[in-house]
Amino acid sequence: MINIGIIEDNHFLLNNYREFLEDFQECNVVFACKTMEEFIALPVTYPDVEVVLMDITLPGISGIDGIAEVKKRYPDIKVIVLSGHDDKQYIIEAIKKGASGYIIKTSRLNDIYQSIIDTVQSGATLSPKAAHMLISHLNGDPLESIKDKLTRREYELVQLLKEGYSYKEMAEKLFVTVFTVNQHLKKVYQKLNVSSKSELISKIWSNNLSSLLFIATLSQNFLYSSFNDMSLDFVADLLL
Repeated sequence: MINIGIIEDNHFLLNNYREFLEDFQECNVVFACKTMEEFIALPVTYPDVEVVLMDITLPGISGIDGIAEVKKRYPDIKVIVLSGHDDKQYIIEAIKKGASGYIIKTSRLNDIYQSIIDTVQSGATLSPKAAHMLISHLNGDPLESIKDKLTRREYELVQLLKEGYSYKEMAEKLFVTVFTVNQHLKKVYQKLNVSSKSELISKIWSNNLSSLLFIATLSQNFLYSSFNDMSLDFVADLLL
């Protein structure tokens, strides 16, 4: 038996989810709340809950902030976000806050049920749109994560290095000496905690490509993807 909680401010959807899930023998809806405040007010004697379906745009405490509140009461719980938002920032923020899944509300009820089963069995789940958004985010500029750590000139040099230019070619392109290029890159190495050109290139590409391939593998054919908690922690770390 899977004990489930629902937090959804839309009365129609709240009842719809509850009635649908209760038709399954393995599902037991323990509570159905309209707000986080209503959830917080529940008696602490409520039975353990394994999965909570949570809307993001709740009145009062938001669903994003509510993830921490739910985990405070049930440390081992799986929070599956049910949202009308398919903007990547919502998806990223939910995962960073500790959500175990992200499902778009336009999904079929059967898909929501399957996401609960996948999350309980495998640890986490993503809907096709959420997987697409994560891949889109991780498929961006691999230099974006280090941009704020570098000066404008250092960033220009790393861009050229990524594109395969030699030190001499970089110097000619930027109208400086090879010595100046070397001095700038030494500072880059120090800031990024690397010791060589090859290590720098590896650092630039490794997280971006490995994370992209990782999520693409999980979301093969962009069907509902299930994967374990360690995997989701890995994804969350990449999004920090």
